[in-house]
Amino acid sequence: MSYKITDAPDDLDQLVIYEIATKSFTSPNGPESGTFVSAEEKIPYLEELGINAVWLTGHQLCDFRHFYNIWTEYACIRPDCLDPSLGSEADFRHLIESAHSHGIKVFLDVITHGVMENSPLVKEHPDWFLGGSWGMRDFDWYGAHADLDAWWVDTWLWYVKEFGIDGYRLDVAHYRNDLWALIRRKAAALGKKITIIAENGPAIRGVTDILQHGEAVGNNRGLNRSFRMLYDAAGYCRDRQRRLNERYEVKILYKDGTVQDSRDCVWFDKNKVPEVICEGSVLKEIICADGCTAYSIQMGKLRVENIYRGKKIKNIQVTDKEGHVWNSDHEGNLEVDYTVDYTMTGNGLAVEIPFRIQDGQFLSIQLSCHDNGWVGFPEQENPYTAKGSRYLAGYTTLLAPAIPVFMSGEEFNADYRPLPQLAPGLYGEGEPGKGRWLYGSWIDWEQLKNPEKAAMLEDMKRIIQIRRAHPHLIRPGKMGEKTDRFCPVDYDAEEILPIPYCYREENEVLLIAANPDEEKDVWVKLDLSQILQPESRCRVSILFGEAQEDEAEFVENGINLSEHKWLIRRDKTSRGGLLVLKIEEIRKGQE
Repeated sequence: MSYKITDAPDDLDQLVIYEIATKSFTSPNGPESGTFVSAEEKIPYLEELGINAVWLTGHQLCDFRHFYNIWTEYACIRPDCLDPSLGSEADFRHLIESAHSHGIKVFLDVITHGVMENSPLVKEHPDWFLGGSWGMRDFDWYGAHADLDAWWVDTWLWYVKEFGIDGYRLDVAHYRNDLWALIRRKAAALGKKITIIAENGPAIRGVTDILQHGEAVGNNRGLNRSFRMLYDAAGYCRDRQRRLNERYEVKILYKDGTVQDSRDCVWFDKNKVPEVICEGSVLKEIICADGCTAYSIQMGKLRVENIYRGKKIKNIQVTDKEGHVWNSDHEGNLEVDYTVDYTMTGNGLAVEIPFRIQDGQFLSIQLSCHDNGWVGFPEQENPYTAKGSRYLAGYTTLLAPAIPVFMSGEEFNADYRPLPQLAPGLYGEGEPGKGRWLYGSWIDWEQLKNPEKAAMLEDMKRIIQIRRAHPHLIRPGKMGEKTDRFCPVDYDAEEILPIPYCYREENEVLLIAANPDEEKDVWVKLDLSQILQPESRCRVSILFGEAQEDEAEFVENGINLSEHKWLIRRDKTSRGGLLVLKIEEIRKGQE
């Protein structure tokens, strides 16, 4: 018996995801006092901001001090009940209903690996657990515990049935993709297609839809300054979709302790260096024990030559250019569902690995998340990513051809204010109040009385509104898809700028350009000759940026537009850092 794989919700490509740490997002009674009720009071604000999906990192029963000396969603005690310090089931249900009435979906965090040592589950079901990580007890996902499997499926379906939850974000690792495929199928049978976001890859049709860390502008170390998205957003997304320039390194660990690494280039004896050759991909369908086709996964095919012959292999480790790692040996690895498969071929190996994002899955761009400011982040620095930059917020993330993800506070350039008990160390080491973990950002809404922060909020509203108003143009790209729907645009300026890009469909063009300089305004010419016919009559609207004289909206022909100079004000100022043009070709009879 074969069941159809449950696809993602139809509106997945329109998501703008906003992360909320429930305890610190609002402070009705001082620090760490946020509740479901106080979060609900901010729903009209979120609707006005323009986001349409909340990733809620705080709902289940958790420990108050395990990580960084504060309450966190990640120190889970019981995932099958709400934390009473956040409110009642009625409060939670009302929060979700209110979000839905304002057009906002709600996704919950799922701590997939285990629970705290003091969890009643450990006493009630000791056989469910094997080993531990993060100072917690880990579920024995591969120990054939039918009752654990059933409880896990029932738990996450309960949130869908009882509260109308729209989906989940899976922390760290997936584990048991067959169970998540089953949860999706059962939710769909109830009339609810859910969205599942994986922290790490791969994204798999029928299991997970997008990756939180698909592509990250900001991460736990700060701004990813080497990221091509910073200067060539459209080119990077286009190449990622087509899987161009993908590189893999292979390390072979033998049982006798010797290691071969394709990165170790010995110039005088290259035959000792494993050579990695990409050979395309293959689609595998995974069949569950009940005979159902649970999900399908895209596997990359590699050929590795020049390995040591006659030695027994302990582990094959494959690393991509972003630093993601796959292993053939399960021991000590989190992503045990995604191990490397290999066979010996003479003096080489035939290797298959699951693509981080499989063909057909949407790209995502993370501007920031709660893990910014991880252990070791400088005490004096702000762990937010944009920090008032309209260029970073708009060019790299909110207007890019990907699903955007960002942390609450980015939208008004919140000054980072740590919770009073937030420690610098993962398990509470160091002086309270000195931590920099963004999850512990105590959001001070009084900061919006500052004119500069209020101006940033208005600009973010405008940028998000542009994206939401043009869903037919700004759509996330899909892996494996070849498209000319968006493309880089040539330019001429005295400064080197991020490469402008545009979206086009029929007679409509949306063009995005940026100025990262915080000190200087720039003038730029945009070469529209590949987009518009020279004789075309066009209506031009400046959707974001500062218009000169009467140019906020005007009519001009294509050849003159390519000679026009556009002003982009310096970044981190009102209407600065970014230029967004809407160009509509006027057909006969429309003038």
